Amino acid sequence: MDPRVWRRLPQPLVDRVLACLPTPSFLRLRAACRRFYHLLFSSPFLHSHLLLSPHLPFFAFVVPAAGHLLLLDPTATASWSRLPLPLPPVAGGPAAFSPAAASAGLLAFLSDASGHKTLLLANPITRLLAALPISPTPRLSPTVGLAAGPTSIIAVVAGDDLVSPFAVKNISADTFVADAASVPPSGFWAPSSLLPRLSSLDPRAGMAFASGRFYCMSSSPFAVLVFDVAENVWSKVQPPMRRFLRSPALVELGGGREGAAARVALVSAVEKSRLSVPRSVRLWTLRGGGGGGGGGAWTEVARMPPEVHAQFAAAEGGRGFECAAHGDYVVLAPRGPVAQAPTSALVFDSRRDEWRWAPPCPYVVVAHHGGAGAGAAGFRVFAYEPRLATPAIGLLDATAPVALHGMHDG
Repeated sequence: MDPRVWRRLPQPLVDRVLACLPTPSFLRLRAACRRFYHLLFSSPFLHSHLLLSPHLPFFAFVVPAAGHLLLLDPTATASWSRLPLPLPPVAGGPAAFSPAAASAGLLAFLSDASGHKTLLLANPITRLLAALPISPTPRLSPTVGLAAGPTSIIAVVAGDDLVSPFAVKNISADTFVADAASVPPSGFWAPSSLLPRLSSLDPRAGMAFASGRFYCMSSSPFAVLVFDVAENVWSKVQPPMRRFLRSPALVELGGGREGAAARVALVSAVEKSRLSVPRSVRLWTLRGGGGGGGGGAWTEVARMPPEVHAQFAAAEGGRGFECAAHGDYVVLAPRGPVAQAPTSALVFDSRRDEWRWAPPCPYVVVAHHGGAGAGAAGFRVFAYEPRLATPAIGLLDATAPVALHGMHDG
């Protein structure tokens, strides 16, 4: 646009145009002038940006040995970006928090020390950081679920109850609820709920959230645990082909700000000895399954093509894979032999029924004693949308922004 025309536009119209920009684009543009930069501190502008900016289905790879996030744009023009981790460094030793969950532009980090847990919520863009109240039940390495909205936060911390200093059992779950319309708006821990008998949770598997319920995997044997937040009750749903699953993961498919309903999906490698059922990676979606009766019907919606599976199996080497879904995209990243950044990532576009490899990540991971989860093994991947505004974090006692960081493109 001709600069003379741009200068004559009314400021409210200019602000409206800027509010429609994707977050990465605005972060690159904010250095153009002082006024654009100060929009980052304008509540009306942040509110407009939250409503008008396009939905970006990014994925965040949190590498324990690094002090930053690796962000993957899974669209046809796939690219990598980098953001500093928002956690404060811990003096005299490794970091005290590990990545646990993500929702609505927020990342959740769980304290590593056993006992009553601290859950930190962070916006990597604005560097806002807030802590939930200490969890009421002492635990070792629980599984965490997070569902954040514009004015609400729901967090679930489940399993690994410390029944003694030397023993853990999967007995209960604690739920934190904060809502601008509730009393107090800063939130509270609801009464603990009892997990189904013989539950065996894997904290790396995380939880999926859809229609007011959290879903997580239990192993030995495999089962899907369903937590109804309103009823504060757990139930069980049987997964498909449960005797032949390997590295199963529950993800939230669909959804986003376009208004589409989210579905719970199961992604898993399938290994069966019969020649009529070749090894593959499959994706199922669940219909129903919210009641206490253990119902629900699984429908297979996708299967990795044989030639792609051969490449994926060679990269994975039987070590399993990290998996997350965001909008119509599913990302599968093979775990490496040691804790490191992902060397490859496979993207499935469910709308186009297309499998494709993402470009190699251009960033080199350097060991770092600050940041997140220095003692954890391997990387974690989460669905993540870069957002300038995450108003739900304001319900907690959030710290002031330390700095505003742009995304460094690869």
